[in-house]
Amino acid sequence: MAKRSAPSGFRDFLPEQYRKRQELIRRIREVYESFGYEGMDTPALENLSVFQGKGGGENEKLMFHVLKRGADLQRALEKGGNELSDTALRFDLTVPLARFYATHRSELPTIFKRYQMGPVWRAERPQYGRFREFVQCDVDVLGSSSMAVEADVLSATTTALARLGFTGLTVRLNSRPLLHMLGDSFGTTQSAQFFTVLDKLDKITVEEAKIELQQCGCAEGKVQELLEYRLAVSKFAPAALLEDLSRKLDERAKPFVEQLKEILALTPPLPSGQLVFDPFLARGMDYYTGPIFEVAAEGVPFSLAGGGRFDGLVDKIAGTKPGPQGGVPACGFSIGFERVFTLMEERGMFAAEQRGADVLLVSSGQPESDPSAPMRLADELRKAGLKVDVFPGVAKPVQHFAYAEQKCIPFAIRLGHQPETFIVRTLSTREDVQKSKADLIAYLLERRT
Repeated sequence: MAKRSAPSGFRDFLPEQYRKRQELIRRIREVYESFGYEGMDTPALENLSVFQGKGGGENEKLMFHVLKRGADLQRALEKGGNELSDTALRFDLTVPLARFYATHRSELPTIFKRYQMGPVWRAERPQYGRFREFVQCDVDVLGSSSMAVEADVLSATTTALARLGFTGLTVRLNSRPLLHMLGDSFGTTQSAQFFTVLDKLDKITVEEAKIELQQCGCAEGKVQELLEYRLAVSKFAPAALLEDLSRKLDERAKPFVEQLKEILALTPPLPSGQLVFDPFLARGMDYYTGPIFEVAAEGVPFSLAGGGRFDGLVDKIAGTKPGPQGGVPACGFSIGFERVFTLMEERGMFAAEQRGADVLLVSSGQPESDPSAPMRLADELRKAGLKVDVFPGVAKPVQHFAYAEQKCIPFAIRLGHQPETFIVRTLSTREDVQKSKADLIAYLLERRT
């Protein structure tokens, strides 16, 4: 017998969960739009060449490839099967954005502020909060190298998280070039591996950290110095830590230190929490070229959002040479939708009632009743702005009420004994009231909230 469950790492969503997810998306979208971001979308599939070698790091290895079709597949097989795929499912929303911008740049504003919310796919091992199909919620700005862009995406993202109910937010801020320089100062020879080790220092023992850092090229004495410095940075205020790091590194670090100072100065107070500098913050995407950041919330053991600057990614995808001022400037932030959704479900942060409709209309079942009356009334109620479900056919009242309660519908309506009158039952109290057609809509609208 075939398995009835969804494939590993993929999920079905029951109506109640679906309503919660759509509510979450709506609330995030409202915040993004309040900051002037415009919605757009890209296909689930992109040409494989869009993704390969574009700085996606380990995620490029986790792409779901799509086989060529028909004669193209046959020719690929005849050639030895080395090029069976020509497209792949998107593993994030940033690389497709760069392709989108390269394609439509002449049609877009000079400064393009966009949001996009949609599924992405990675062939990784499923675990808590991680799936093979998951939703990302991105805000990005393309066309400006000003650090005001970083301040804007930071503010938009933290405002969205605060409005969802997360408190005690901590935004960790760093610079990818500074991180490279810090690694060089401790003798690392393999930056990618060094970043991977930094990213998991909180999850491994000191001895494991020493071994892995030595494998990155750090001498034994430098490893101890690095670990001690990592412990010491928590004692510094952000400005003082930046100054200390600037002294530790050479002159090349100054412009990147100034960028971070500017972000700290430009970003308004967070709706909840603080913005801090963390010289050991490392993010996995190799396309980052400047400031990088992550957001965590009080009592949450993992980040809820992350992002950074990725100047030049558009040029790389378009195959164009960056101009005198460098590549197309770009910066963005992405909320980890699945982690946020899971936490909100576990913590009861959604409204208790996720209704399937405002009203259920049922047939009275009386021989003299007009079977089309519920449908006509439903049409009138919907035009008034109510969400209306009509129970199909005839059933006992207990079945009507059970159906309404299962869908969290607060009111059930059936025809009264007098013409143009209706019995309205409030399901939570089991109380019935009789209303004329003239009064019915006002009565329901008043009690809908």
